[in-house]
Amino acid sequence: MPDREIVQLFKEIQQGDKTAFDELFNHYYQRLVAFAKQYTRQQESGEEITSELFVKIWLKRDTLSNVLNPEVYLYVAIKNACLNLKRSDKKRVALFTENEENTSFDGISNGHLTFLEDKELRKLLDLAVASLPEQRKMVFMLIKEDGLKTAAVAQILGISKRTVENQLYKAIKTLAEALSDYLGYHPQSKAAKKQQLRDLSLLFF
Repeated sequence: MPDREIVQLFKEIQQGDKTAFDELFNHYYQRLVAFAKQYTRQQESGEEITSELFVKIWLKRDTLSNVLNPEVYLYVAIKNACLNLKRSDKKRVALFTENEENTSFDGISNGHLTFLEDKELRKLLDLAVASLPEQRKMVFMLIKEDGLKTAAVAQILGISKRTVENQLYKAIKTLAEALSDYLGYHPQSKAAKKQQLRDLSLLFF
């Protein structure tokens, strides 16, 4: 969703437009739940936190004019809620160290690469992404699945744009090497590595 569209939705919601609220909810709910799960490691907690955010948005819609960047606001609000949950409820610490469920990659598509429909490749991608370091995985998911810009991701995660770019590059490089056997390349070869990165760029851009 273009930035100007979400800004317009916030304006309409502030005026009490329920249709605009429903559109915002339908577009961002699942994305925000997936983002919350990166912190909570639990679907139910992610859903609760995200639902609470939307309730807050509607109940306090009169204050939405104070939000300068609505999309960043949504993700930062989820991030803060998750961090507050971790700090306030020590009994849930174990939930944050459990193995994460595989992340769905249904959002990846490219009409030029028919092999994306290959279930084996999707499974390998899911496993490779799940094994990435937490920050790197978040950067990758926010940019490649949620379609956020580098600057927005930097704001959301509280890191520099350069760090975002480096983490994204490292993520793609790691995935290229993880898929080397499937793709038929050998990561030891510089030429092969370049070919892998080109192929993976087609997958994710």
